[in-house]
Amino acid sequence: MAAAAGWLRRAAAAAAAPRLPSGLPILPTPPPAPLTEAQSFVLPGIGAAVAGGMDLMAVPKKKVSKYKKGLRNGPKALKPVPVIVRCRCCGRVKLPHFYCCSGEKGNPGDSSS
Repeated sequence: MAAAAGWLRRAAAAAAAPRLPSGLPILPTPPPAPLTEAQSFVLPGIGAAVAGGMDLMAVPKKKVSKYKKGLRNGPKALKPVPVIVRCRCCGRVKLPHFYCCSGEKGNPGDSSS
């Protein structure tokens, strides 16, 4: 019976005042003081809070499938370039960005001036 009384006494003492592992009692801390209007609520990386609340960014609800992404980006694809063009001066067929007749009208084969 004495052993049970000692156990009960220790349990009641532990429940009455919580203690640190060193045996010292834990002191109650006062609640933090409320913020005044002069103080502002600042989160790191966000800055001061906006008066109407914090700004939120748009976040997609679901992953966009490859099919839907292809439909959206289809018009952005590279268009085929015409491989053969006509010279504006002499009308000969040539590759784009290649020299033809340097803008001389007439037959480029004539060497007479």
